[in-house]
Amino acid sequence: MIGVREQYLTDYNIPHAPFPSFVKGLILNAWIISSYFLIWLFFQPKERDFQGLLWQIFVVALLSTLMSMGVNLLLTWLRDELQYNLPFLYAIFFHIEFTLLMTLLISTFVIWKKLILFEQTKFTHYTWNAFEIFLGITMLAHFFRIGTIDVYFKIPIAFLIVWILIISVNVRWVPHLNFQQKVQGIFKLAFIMLALSYFVASFQFYFYEQSLISDDLIKNLFPGTLFIFVFVYAASSALFMLFSLPTSSVFEKKEQEISSFRDLSLAVRDGKKDTDVYKVLLDSSLKSIQADAGWIIDGNYNVKTFYGVSKQDILIVNQDLKDANYQGSAPLKLNFQPYFRKESVNRNYRSILAMPIIVDQSVSGSLILVKNLQNSIDSVMQSTVGTYVAQAGIALFNLDLLSNAVKNEVYKNSMQIAKQTQEALMPKSLEINENIEVYVTWEPAIVVGGDYYDMHRINDQEVSFIIADVSGKGPKAAFNMAQMKGIYHSLAREDGIKPDEFFIRANAALTGCIQRDTFITATYLHINTEEKKVDYARAGHCPTLYYSVEKEEATFLDNRGLGLGIVRNNSYKKFIHNHEIQYKEGDLLLLYTDGITEARSKNKVDEYGYDMMKEILEHNHELPLKEIANKILVDIYEFMGKKAMDDDFTLLLIRL
Repeated sequence: MIGVREQYLTDYNIPHAPFPSFVKGLILNAWIISSYFLIWLFFQPKERDFQGLLWQIFVVALLSTLMSMGVNLLLTWLRDELQYNLPFLYAIFFHIEFTLLMTLLISTFVIWKKLILFEQTKFTHYTWNAFEIFLGITMLAHFFRIGTIDVYFKIPIAFLIVWILIISVNVRWVPHLNFQQKVQGIFKLAFIMLALSYFVASFQFYFYEQSLISDDLIKNLFPGTLFIFVFVYAASSALFMLFSLPTSSVFEKKEQEISSFRDLSLAVRDGKKDTDVYKVLLDSSLKSIQADAGWIIDGNYNVKTFYGVSKQDILIVNQDLKDANYQGSAPLKLNFQPYFRKESVNRNYRSILAMPIIVDQSVSGSLILVKNLQNSIDSVMQSTVGTYVAQAGIALFNLDLLSNAVKNEVYKNSMQIAKQTQEALMPKSLEINENIEVYVTWEPAIVVGGDYYDMHRINDQEVSFIIADVSGKGPKAAFNMAQMKGIYHSLAREDGIKPDEFFIRANAALTGCIQRDTFITATYLHINTEEKKVDYARAGHCPTLYYSVEKEEATFLDNRGLGLGIVRNNSYKKFIHNHEIQYKEGDLLLLYTDGITEARSKNKVDEYGYDMMKEILEHNHELPLKEIANKILVDIYEFMGKKAMDDDFTLLLIRL
């Protein structure tokens, strides 16, 4: 506005005092700096969106050029049609075009800065900072009307050009563009240079008119330096894109390989299945060597996934592999020359590559890739596909590990819940009355087991005990043990039920509950402390060890009996018998499961048996029950040579 006002006063010969250069420079620099920051805030594309940056500056160049053309057309019409020749009007149009040019230069400068500082090095960082400082210094010329010619002749012009060229070779962003993006980029950069050239030609008119304002602004140091830099970097980027076009396919291929490796690795993290890995492997391999079709087979030539091929062609190629004795142990490459062999004339695929997929040192399948032309799969392609296959093998192995880990974790959690449930089924208290002392130790072989013990207080003088062992181990045995507990608590509450009657009715109840390959051994005791009498029956269980203080010896109550669930009809009562003994105060009963007697020695042949347990009870019968149980267990562990049994075990000691 100051320039237009001065031109107006000059045209009409109105006396005026010119504005100080300092004021003009201050206003111009304020406009430049504010425009820079506004444009910087406006141009904030996504990370690595180089096409977005070029598109933004292309739009600015297009709009600036179109508006400038409109101004020139209007100026030409006024001058040629209306014969209107007033320097004041030229001054208005000049300032409009200068504003458009500076907007384009500042916008482009902001974009070039973002591109130059992409993946910057220390040298690039410091070189650019120095150039920005130099541009800041050139803005001081606005205060003193220092022109470009004045400065460029005082400093080596060659040095400035080399400096700008050094900055302009920082085009690390260009290799990240594909072929199509580079072509589009060249077009956009060419248009930007064309727009800048247009502005140079447009301003020639104002130079011819010797306008007061044009000479003051256009020939200033800052716009000139900025113009040179913007133009040189556009030319440098366009040339680099042009010369890198032939290698674009190579970079795209490498980028695609990296992306495929990433996809194969992420298949594990994303929880995909092995079929997803096979699809990624097939797709990546097809794109990598530009194969016409492909599929993946297992060791029996069953197809897992395929692309771009008919079932008939798959059968033909698979037969070729069989004829070539392909075993999946090593890669195989086949080529069929046309017209030399009769069977090759009508063949759709003449180049075949078979790559075994190795997972944890074993072959899980093979990748088959085919091409129409003969000899179109070379060693480099084979090596590339081999890398994909190896990565897929690792992904499949990791998937298998992850799947097993999840299954193990689920199994572990399930077993933990089963253990807590089983522990809850065991009796919480072993205190019966003052006439009976009880101690028990129990441990499953694999978290949960089939051993079961329990007791029920019938009244102040009577109590029942049961110890049982379900065939097998683990959750199945624990489930059947829970059923045994339910039956025990149901029947043991009936008054006057004898041990043999208990087993007859328990066998009838279990017949419909447990599988035919499952049976349960058990011993049932009914103790009357007032009559000092023990009624008992044995359903195929280990014989109870009874120590008599009167006889000072221990004996096995080896009565006969058949396990529950073996005979599944009314004839079971023939195989179970009730027995009775009178006891003295201080007598001991030791009930146990076969995990004790069948414990194997270090040589894995001998069994612990019954004699050592009997001897320990006879020599230590006066000790507390817990100490007696510990002595037996210590002896067993020494016999086995380890502190973990291979089967569930239970020791139940009763002092009468």
